[in-house]
Amino acid sequence: MSLGWRLWGTVVLLAVGLAAHSLLARHVLGGGAAQPGTLVRPLANLPLVLGDWQGADVPVEPRQRYADEHLNRTYVHTTRGQSLMLWIAYSSTGRDRGHHPEVCMAVAGQPEDTSVRQTVSLPGPGEPAQQYRFGLPGERQWVFYWHYTLPSEEPPHLDAIQRLRRRLVERPASITIEVFAPEQMPADAEGAREFVRLVDAALRTHLPAGAGRGSTREPVIMLK
Repeated sequence: MSLGWRLWGTVVLLAVGLAAHSLLARHVLGGGAAQPGTLVRPLANLPLVLGDWQGADVPVEPRQRYADEHLNRTYVHTTRGQSLMLWIAYSSTGRDRGHHPEVCMAVAGQPEDTSVRQTVSLPGPGEPAQQYRFGLPGERQWVFYWHYTLPSEEPPHLDAIQRLRRRLVERPASITIEVFAPEQMPADAEGAREFVRLVDAALRTHLPAGAGRGSTREPVIMLK
């Protein structure tokens, strides 16, 4: 076979390959955009009074905004005087899951006391919340973390390949919850756990049916 025919054959094979790749890409990406899961009501509607805890909103600074909705509040126990901070973020693209206490506190230079890390049981189906303690002696705080994944409405007529691609590549909408409680006395940890359960119960009216609770951390790459 002459050099010219070999070159021509290579060009034809390359063109066929590119066409096949283009058709496969359009097929896999086709089917229309999935509708991300949404909250039933805004985060701002979370009650300011939760049990014996009285809340007050704190402005969210521009540098803290990485999701679609944010809630930043202090809550104070009306009789014990214990104070803590509640942070909630909802993202239709799952960006909130990129923020986690294990990473954010390490970046802030706050070491973790892993000896007291444990889970906090919450009612209903799903994983428990995670409990951490960060900081140096005399300046420690308890941190609690959990999240909810919101179901999305998939376009009709997706085939098996398109559905698999969505589950492997696309992040579902989600909402993450963090509670920060300065450690002043031994009873503060149990008081914070009581508050965590109240927050989780109050959030149920904000979540759509089928929302799944979890507390595992997604892999995060820290660049130095």
